Amino acid sequence: MNYDSEQIDQNDEDADLVEERELLASLIEKLKCEIDETKNRNTLLETSNKVLVEKLKSELEYFRNKNKSLTELNNKLSKENDLLFADFMKSKAELK
Repeated sequence: MNYDSEQIDQNDEDADLVEERELLASLIEKLKCEIDETKNRNTLLETSNKVLVEKLKSELEYFRNKNKSLTELNNKLSKENDLLFADFMKSKAELK
């Protein structure tokens, strides 16, 4: 009877080990799938980031060019304004 009890205990332990191995194998497979999904997501995000960086560079270049043009126009207007003001002051002096 002792032998039967030991055999039953051994069978239970073996069954537990088999169940534990199956559970671990299942968890490993699930983790592999999650890792693959994460890699795919990261690849997509890297691609999206590259596209966004290029778009941002393009927009920055556009704004730099626009700012340069506006600065040049502002300088021209400022010179024109100075000339007009000088003419105004000259005319005002002549009227006195």
